[in-house]
Amino acid sequence: MRTLLLVLFLSLSSLSFSQQSMQFFPGGTYDPSIPTPGSVLGYEVGMRFTDYRNLERYLEKLSSSSNRILRVVYGETYERRPLQALIISTPSNLARLEEIKASNKKLTDPRLFKSKNEADALLKNLPGIVYLSYGVHGNESSSTEAAMQVAYQLCAGTDQRTKEILENTVIILDPAVNPDGRERYVQWYNTAIGTNPNTNPDALEHSEPWPGGRTNHYYFDLNRDMSWMTQKETQARVSFYRQWMPHVHVDYHEMGHTSTYFFFPAAAPFHEALPEEVKKWGTIYGKGNAKAFDELGIAYFVGEDFDMFYPGYGDSWPTFNGAIGMTYEQAGSGRAGLGIRKPGGEILTLRERARNHFITSIATLETTAKNRVERLQDFYKFWETGVRGAGTVKGYLFKEETDPNRVAKLVSILLRQGIEVHQLREPARLPATRFFTKRSASESFPQGTYLVPLNQPQGRLARALLEPQTVAQDTFFYDVSAWSLPVAYGVTGYSVEGALPSATKLTRVPSPSGGIVDEKARYAYVIPWERNDAIKLVWQLLEREYKLSVATRTFEARGRAFGPGTIIAPLGPNPEALHEDIRLLAETFGVEVFAVHSGLTESGISLGSNRVRLLKKPGIALLTGAPVFGNDFGELWYLFDQELEIPVSSIRATDLGEANLSRFDVIILPDGGNYQSIFDSVRVDKLKRWVQGGGVLIGLENGARFLTKSRSGITPATLKSEKKEDEKSKEEKEVEKARKDSRKRLTLFEQQETDRLEQIPGTIFKTLVDTTHPIGYGYSGELFVLKGNAEPFELPETGKNIVRFSRDSVQASGYVPHEKAKRIADSGYIMEFQLGQGKAVLFAESVSFRMFWASLPKLLVNAILFLPQPR
Repeated sequence: MRTLLLVLFLSLSSLSFSQQSMQFFPGGTYDPSIPTPGSVLGYEVGMRFTDYRNLERYLEKLSSSSNRILRVVYGETYERRPLQALIISTPSNLARLEEIKASNKKLTDPRLFKSKNEADALLKNLPGIVYLSYGVHGNESSSTEAAMQVAYQLCAGTDQRTKEILENTVIILDPAVNPDGRERYVQWYNTAIGTNPNTNPDALEHSEPWPGGRTNHYYFDLNRDMSWMTQKETQARVSFYRQWMPHVHVDYHEMGHTSTYFFFPAAAPFHEALPEEVKKWGTIYGKGNAKAFDELGIAYFVGEDFDMFYPGYGDSWPTFNGAIGMTYEQAGSGRAGLGIRKPGGEILTLRERARNHFITSIATLETTAKNRVERLQDFYKFWETGVRGAGTVKGYLFKEETDPNRVAKLVSILLRQGIEVHQLREPARLPATRFFTKRSASESFPQGTYLVPLNQPQGRLARALLEPQTVAQDTFFYDVSAWSLPVAYGVTGYSVEGALPSATKLTRVPSPSGGIVDEKARYAYVIPWERNDAIKLVWQLLEREYKLSVATRTFEARGRAFGPGTIIAPLGPNPEALHEDIRLLAETFGVEVFAVHSGLTESGISLGSNRVRLLKKPGIALLTGAPVFGNDFGELWYLFDQELEIPVSSIRATDLGEANLSRFDVIILPDGGNYQSIFDSVRVDKLKRWVQGGGVLIGLENGARFLTKSRSGITPATLKSEKKEDEKSKEEKEVEKARKDSRKRLTLFEQQETDRLEQIPGTIFKTLVDTTHPIGYGYSGELFVLKGNAEPFELPETGKNIVRFSRDSVQASGYVPHEKAKRIADSGYIMEFQLGQGKAVLFAESVSFRMFWASLPKLLVNAILFLPQPR
């Protein structure tokens, strides 16, 4: 036993010594007046995790000690931590920062130059602008440690290499893109570790608790949010980024601890809108990094796994903005801690991980400095070719239609991305192709219709975000394969291949008007349900205890038709204050509210009909914690807390069995892992009795699959994969047999490729909506949704099929294997089952995915608002 303890002690002592002796910049010379990280923190970089308070402390000290650095606070997180960046260069470059920014911004619009010679003359005097982003995933923690050492090197280094970097570049260094997630990880790790790190991968310190530190406060992956800007951190970052429009951007990450190090060139597929220069520069920077790693014998790989297709990453989004955007991935991630033993026995330490990110940081800066003029020439070329436009489509049109608020939010995203949006000056009729119809037809567009021309500097990004159908030359996708913004927002889009109509460029985000239509009501106020923001108005009225009802059938009043889902606020049972409150709320949320003066309508049901049902303010429980997936809980939490301001009670899934369910009208089971692991028969029975007593139980994706016949037995729902042999068609049996026979003869590689090709990475499908059912209120009969790889549901015989996948042309955009497409066709998307006095509602897919598919959350809200019965 003593021998074992001695070996362990010597091993840890050796580990500590080897870490401290590991050099970041061999042979470097430094200004002694500039504080090292160790002199401020009390330990060397990589020997401990640095919490955010100490990170700030060092950066403040560094900023006050050097004339090569400016510290900028560009935003704030949800937990009120500052978002900060360091601007580092020579004092002479820092003195002319505004001139550099203005000149560089001019390069992004070639229309401002009289000739290319004028642009060439300008760029030759500009430094390369390099933006280094560390720690977008909070538990990929080594990069923030590396950032401190990089900042010190650039501020204190007196060697020639460092001087050449500073003379030829302006460096924007963001040391912690996701402070809230990082702090969640660091605080947990510092409480889990003992006196010395335990390198055993099975030790507690290598098992991060739910939900982990990868994501921000609302558990969003900020590395998927750059195009959609749903989170305040991303909004601030995009705004700050666009002030600089850098020529190079690096996003620092970590991957599994058993791997090595990845840098560019990227893997296929590349988005078709990106120019060939992207591959060229990926190779140039890859060679620079490889040289630095080869000199030290550090293992790495390139060209695998990480693609350039989805435009929302921290590498692809900057690339769509003219930079060469790159991801660098170090082995480690949330499991690695201060040190972890790899399968071969070697110890991977935090200091080594930080050292490797430091090396690629310096190598990238050196490569930029050496290739400055050529990099800037290709930067200008990116914008120049963007202005010319490419391809047959000249622009996209979309109308306001039934929900101008939703269209305004779509336009807001485009404008904040720097994309030029116009409005038609007058009505126009022209050939246009409605999204997913594949045929051009003569279409009428009213004055004010939005137009996005593609012959603009941001034409590439505009195309990537708006095009209805993505095109990829490969079938491997690291992320989703389709994402069209108009489709996601439920807005009808059109592509135009001919001449574009005359239009006026927008200079600000449109603000749809709202308020009371006509004079003060004498009988009731009527709120149409087509606008998403009507949800916020109605919830605020319920919060103030106004009596509201919902029309379950169509009626006509004041010469206007009102569909099912229209909310009625009668004057009779409500206080006089309703007049002023509903006016103010309608104006605040941009919602039209109609005043009516009689319960007698012009056609359809009367306002006092039995088909007008009283609404209640429901109590809502949202399950959280394992086995719920953190992202899925976070998206719903954000939806209710930030978007709708609807209070929900988050309850640990493991605590639901002991909770007093009578306090809730609705319980939501988000997507997650194995719900059966925490719901035994007693807890399932309790949940079932609650539903039978009048509760509404909602399952999303795997939460819905838990509610099926074969799992919890709460509903009779079945998956298509659960078909019994005698229920399968002859064709299904033959396909299954042929697949099994073929698989026997495949090599391991062929089997892996076959499995990959059978995945649905995130693809747009058409669904059909029952608009007479409460969950379908406010929708038209057709809805495009984003579907992942989850197994489809059989259409139930005993329940209600509210939304189902179309039988024909089921796939609209993105990749899907042929056999999977056939299985999805005519399957269930949303199903409802009556259980006693209550209901169970199964959503085959999440409706809050990354909170950018804005047309879907109302389906969930409808279930919450309209299904609970007043008791």
